[in-house]
Amino acid sequence: MFYLVIDLEMCKVPRYYGERTYKYANETIQIGAVLLDEDFKRLGTLTQYVHPEFGVIDHFIERLTGIRNSQLKNVPKLQEALLHMLNWIGDREYKIYAWSESDRDQILHEIKAKKIDDTRITSFVEKEKWIDYQSVFMKRFGLNRQISLAEALERAEIEPGGKFHDGLDDAVNTGDLIKKLTLNPEYQLSQYELPEEESKPLSSTLGELFSGLDLQFA
Repeated sequence: MFYLVIDLEMCKVPRYYGERTYKYANETIQIGAVLLDEDFKRLGTLTQYVHPEFGVIDHFIERLTGIRNSQLKNVPKLQEALLHMLNWIGDREYKIYAWSESDRDQILHEIKAKKIDDTRITSFVEKEKWIDYQSVFMKRFGLNRQISLAEALERAEIEPGGKFHDGLDDAVNTGDLIKKLTLNPEYQLSQYELPEEESKPLSSTLGELFSGLDLQFA
């Protein structure tokens, strides 16, 4: 069994699209993925920008992710990007890890809104293939609140690589966390001082930042 760790970055979609064909608040602009073997050894990485059909990158998202609208003009749309990733994985059997359920939910929303009808993509988003590692982490350590990836890494004494809100860097860091905790079942979290309230958004995934929004406009 292989393991695919995935992370999406998203932009916001102007509200007026809610009266047209796209009724969701966000749209994918980057897919980061890491493929691990059965021992959680990293076999390869993949990062793809995705062309948004409805959303735009505002100043907030550009500052957060470092992605600019100009970088997305000539890149593949979501269906092509997903199929490219599936070709990259090949015929391996795999489970998918993501930090929270927001990434799978986002793909499901876009499949529906963009009328993507492809059996390989439909199979990819089947719920039984996906593992919400944020939930796994919380249950393992008896946490009663959602925890960001940045905080989880800090408490697991893992120095993050790259930068947060880059799809590939977040996927790599999530993979490192999964590997350490899976291979060390007796590991206990370090003591950790909670971040100040105003700094919390900087240590969240984009899915978490948008989690308070109603993803489907009325």
